[in-house]
Amino acid sequence: MDHGHRAELTSEADLSLLLALQHRIDQRLMIGQLNHDAGQTASDPYFFPDLILAAHLIRLSWPDGVRYAFSTSIADLIDRHVCSTVAQHRTPEPNGHRPIAWDAPEDPAECAAVLIAADSLLGYEEHDVAGMTDRVRPLAVSAFSRHPANIGASLRRLDVSSAMGRALLGRAQGFYRAGGHRHARQSLPSRASRFLIEHVPALLPQEWLSAHFGDLLSLWVHLTNWKMRHLRRVSALKLAEMSGGGTWPDCAKALGIPWNTAQQSLKVMRQELNSRDLWPSFEHSVESVASQLDRSTDRIHYGRRRHFLSSWQVPADDWAELTCGIEHFRQEASSPSRDTATVLIWAHVTQSDYLHSPVLGTLRESGCSTQRLIASINQLRTPANRKGAKRELLHRLKTYADLLSTACDRSAAALQTGSLDIQ
Repeated sequence: MDHGHRAELTSEADLSLLLALQHRIDQRLMIGQLNHDAGQTASDPYFFPDLILAAHLIRLSWPDGVRYAFSTSIADLIDRHVCSTVAQHRTPEPNGHRPIAWDAPEDPAECAAVLIAADSLLGYEEHDVAGMTDRVRPLAVSAFSRHPANIGASLRRLDVSSAMGRALLGRAQGFYRAGGHRHARQSLPSRASRFLIEHVPALLPQEWLSAHFGDLLSLWVHLTNWKMRHLRRVSALKLAEMSGGGTWPDCAKALGIPWNTAQQSLKVMRQELNSRDLWPSFEHSVESVASQLDRSTDRIHYGRRRHFLSSWQVPADDWAELTCGIEHFRQEASSPSRDTATVLIWAHVTQSDYLHSPVLGTLRESGCSTQRLIASINQLRTPANRKGAKRELLHRLKTYADLLSTACDRSAAALQTGSLDIQ
């Protein structure tokens, strides 16, 4: 209007929306100025960054966001702006993409229309910030798929709210990833969670599967123990992504899962779940676990357990007591040893794959063979061998592991007092 443009938001409803938005913008500007004068931080530093990014998404994904234009006249103004922008930049670049104008519309009415739609997308008027991801993500996917990769990367690098940042996360076969190589927002959790990545074990506990994966398991035919282990591992990776953020390799590293092992589990699960159209059921099941962890007041700190036991070994006196009164095993290469007990107890306490235990890792790093120790562990783990002395030893190891779990959860000092009472 100051530049000679005529006002085109003439309907009373449109003007009411515009004035309401202008009032909220003025309030934010005044609050920001008052806080600036007082040397304080504004109460909502992401109001304007989120609004600007939402406006870009409306433009770049148009007409996908037409439902956020409250009237035909607002939609027509946005359409006119988008069409004129495309017309001004028809000359393609060498890669075939058309350049995008980042400037706001020069026409006040068009600019107002884009901002009204952006505000509706954010849900500020309806106070529906919680549903931002469901509204923003489809437009982000549409906008980023139509334009060069640097467009999405540029928008993801903006310093926006966590809710907006989660909505912008790219997704690939069930897992989210942040834009920009090694960008800081890669660590942004994919959901607002009350639990931390330290509360996630490397393998989903069996009781969690029983409680939350019933529907999925009932639909999954030919489910073997081998596939179940991959399911437990990928579920843990997904929970880690929800609470800690980052790409799946980041999550695997945080949980102490080797990269190649995580990759293999993801490959197996994607083949299995996608071929049977069970991926939505998987995500629903993991979300159920996450919701339970959110509500829980006594979460297990698996990160602490992993840290405490990173160099731990069953004390010699405890091993002697664990085997006291049990008939001697044959002196074979696969007979249970102190290292065997250490690995099995570590796996139970941390809910991790025994193959990734510190003891086996140390052997591999030193170039020593792990064959004898793994054979000894499998002798005890094989169901057919769980009888007699081996069954009794397994029972004692579990009892010891439960005591050690309690010690880990209480404090590090409990692990420094010497042997545990395993009677």
